[in-house]
Amino acid sequence: NKQTMTSFEVPPDSWSCETCTFFNPNSVLACTACYRTKTSAKDLPYQWEWSANPDQWIPYDIPSSQEIEEAHQSKRSTCGLSQGFFASAPRTYKINFNYDDRRFEQINVRTGNVRRVRRISDDDNSIMQPVDIKELEGVICVICQEPFEGANKEGVSEVVKLPPCAGHYFHRGCIAPCIKLKDE
Repeated sequence: NKQTMTSFEVPPDSWSCETCTFFNPNSVLACTACYRTKTSAKDLPYQWEWSANPDQWIPYDIPSSQEIEEAHQSKRSTCGLSQGFFASAPRTYKINFNYDDRRFEQINVRTGNVRRVRRISDDDNSIMQPVDIKELEGVICVICQEPFEGANKEGVSEVVKLPPCAGHYFHRGCIAPCIKLKDE
């Protein structure tokens, strides 16, 4: 008895989760069913995430991330969420930015529930700490195994280290996609 496998086409304006195959709207960066981050999210210049628990970070949808990023770039202390997922309940959630200690929080103004928020970006030196290339004679990038060449045309160090990775150094462009995809 021969079995036939049926294939499904991804509906327009959707993406299929690589882990569970659930169809999600293009505006969301994490699967609605399993919360895995969409692989193409690594190509975004920045990503805002909220902490569901100490070990899990879930990205905000694209419209919400854009709203948060605009407030962050403007150095506002608060951002009322009203785009994307939050459009159905405007003024219910807000982000508080504490730039002195880099602590960002999402607050449900009705319940007082607080969740940690973070920004993942390849220009974030709190996660990817720049390293002076003079300290690294003969050291190569752990990922691509190529030598380091110094700063880019904007003068930003292309050599970075991660706080938990003692003794390992990376090209900023090699490690950034790995950090953006980390969701567990």
